[in-house]
Amino acid sequence: MKVLLSLAAGLLLFLLLPAGLALADNGPHGGYTATTDACAGCHRAHTAPAARLLLDTVPDLCQSCHGSAGSGADTNVEDGLDTSVNRSLRGGGFVNVTMDADLTGLQVLPVTSNHEINGGSNTVWGYGSINATPDPGTANVALTCTNCHNPHGRAGAGGTATYRILKGSNAGNTPLFSNSSGTVTKSASVDIPDDPTKTYYTGANGDYFGDHGSNIGGVWINAALTAWCAQCHSRHKAENTEASPSNSGSTDSGDAVFSFRHATNIEDDLGCGMNGSCHNSSHGNFMPPYPACITCHIAHGTGVRMGAYSDNVPWPDGTTTPGADARSALLRLDNRGVCQDCHNK
Repeated sequence: MKVLLSLAAGLLLFLLLPAGLALADNGPHGGYTATTDACAGCHRAHTAPAARLLLDTVPDLCQSCHGSAGSGADTNVEDGLDTSVNRSLRGGGFVNVTMDADLTGLQVLPVTSNHEINGGSNTVWGYGSINATPDPGTANVALTCTNCHNPHGRAGAGGTATYRILKGSNAGNTPLFSNSSGTVTKSASVDIPDDPTKTYYTGANGDYFGDHGSNIGGVWINAALTAWCAQCHSRHKAENTEASPSNSGSTDSGDAVFSFRHATNIEDDLGCGMNGSCHNSSHGNFMPPYPACITCHIAHGTGVRMGAYSDNVPWPDGTTTPGADARSALLRLDNRGVCQDCHNK
């Protein structure tokens, strides 16, 4: 069972580039000319062995560049490494990850929880509206790399580039997901502006805090990523405003499963500044625009380990298996280190 938690974001689905390295919204991922050569890197018009005229199925085609044996990009998403500098990828890894999980130094760890990329049948925890009837989310969803990323790029409104080629409000994007019965289909509506200078590795090697904190055109990326993740995990995100910034932890939402929820990005309703800048004095360096989804979680996969309490936390449907380290919920520190990081009890 794979954990489906906020993203976020999700990082770096790139496809095959015949020569040189792939960069989002460049090469094979957008910026095509009238006589582009990029199509032939991934497609065959008459002899394709996979659907959508692809050279291989997803995620195998993606990993032909971005896997541990790939040579078309520096971003090895299987092992969570930017091989150009041998540094941890900001999104973690799907198989292994290099991280400082227990604050004692870098370790290479097998992934304990990750967003699924191999299809299968998954539950999107927390999808849907507040509901007094127990509803953990939408089941029977098959996920791959292209649920979150648009490999052609220019995925925002009007064909604008988006952060990490994440699907935005471009009508040409395929949906974020559909369940197997076809009763639920969710399309993307949140555009995250692309950063002009891209850095794919963590600021401090293996430390996943604060790496998406840049402001692009007045938009805080980590705040925008929370809105992006909440498109699928809608009931995980508590609605907070500057007039009432922390009610989520003490106010019942009315939902039978997601009743009380940790505060997320403070929305600017008082004109104090972008995403809660009025609250710097009371919240210190974690505001603005914290806490966001990626304050605590890693988008692709984590290798952290759980202790006796945290490994038995029930899933939203009430089940407790798989437990142990598989209950790591994409967190960036062992056990509940992400809580202690801020609250210092």
